[in-house]
Amino acid sequence: MNLSDLLTEWIKKIEDENPPPANIAAINFGMLTTDKGYMVYITGAEVYDRDDDDWAGEIDYQPPRKIKYLLLPREFTSGLKWKGVLELVANTIKELATNQPGRLLFAGRVLTAGYDDHELVVIQSE
Repeated sequence: MNLSDLLTEWIKKIEDENPPPANIAAINFGMLTTDKGYMVYITGAEVYDRDDDDWAGEIDYQPPRKIKYLLLPREFTSGLKWKGVLELVANTIKELATNQPGRLLFAGRVLTAGYDDHELVVIQSE
C-alpha cells in the first residue's frame, strides 16, 4: 500500500462515519510528532481567512478521536524531517483532491495542511 491509498482509506472512513456538515468552508490536515512517529489529523472550520492562519484554531468540525488521527507508517517518513513529511502529505492530498474532486471532504472546500505551530500550506483554494 502506498501513501495515497492509505490516506484515501482514512478519508473514506471519516466521510462514511462522520462526514463534515455542508457549512464547513475549510478542512485542515494538521500534523504532529508523537513518540510513535508522525500523525495527521483532520479539523474543519466554518470560516476561512487566507490572510490569517488562526482560522484553523476555530474548530467547528472534527471526527471522533478514534478516526481523527492517522499514524503515518515509518516506511513513508523514514529519513524525513517535519518539513519533508509536511510536503509529502500536502502533495499527496493535492493529488487526491485533483483526482477525486467530488469527495465529500474535498468538494467546494479550501484544503490546507500544516504542522502544529507553523504556517499552513494551501492545497486547494476557494
